[in-house]
Amino acid sequence: MALKIYTSNRMEFLVDGLEKVVRAPRPAPFTPFSKEIIVVQSKGMQRWLSMELAGRIGVWANCEFPFPNKIVEQIFAAVLPGCPAEAPALRPEALSWRLMGLLVEAIGNPAFLEISAYLQDDRDGLKRMQLAQRIADTFDRYTVYRPELLLAWE
Repeated sequence: MALKIYTSNRMEFLVDGLEKVVRAPRPAPFTPFSKEIIVVQSKGMQRWLSMELAGRIGVWANCEFPFPNKIVEQIFAAVLPGCPAEAPALRPEALSWRLMGLLVEAIGNPAFLEISAYLQDDRDGLKRMQLAQRIADTFDRYTVYRPELLLAWE
């Protein structure tokens, strides 16, 4: 399996290159029944690519469209023994729960006055959970749209 990376800010250019790759003959073990894996940033991009390729090629099937974080997890699992195929701690759903606990600790901390004020009347924890989910979703989007910020935090 080869990994080819194409970048552009224009989908039209990317789909032109993708069409050339898909149409080109491939060496074994690739067969007509082998699954294509194309990393996308959104479901809308997935749908557009599928429709565009079907229109250009005639038939388009047996393709997987993972998001970048999913493909990174799969690569880690393939090259690092013992690494799970999915890293649940990195998923927004799991991160939300960890952040919810950290938000409890932030209440009353002078460094987090705005958060403390926002969560002051949160008796049932709903505001805290919603805030944790929004922060987790933001971090998840950083992996796609702002990876340089995450690298700078290292």
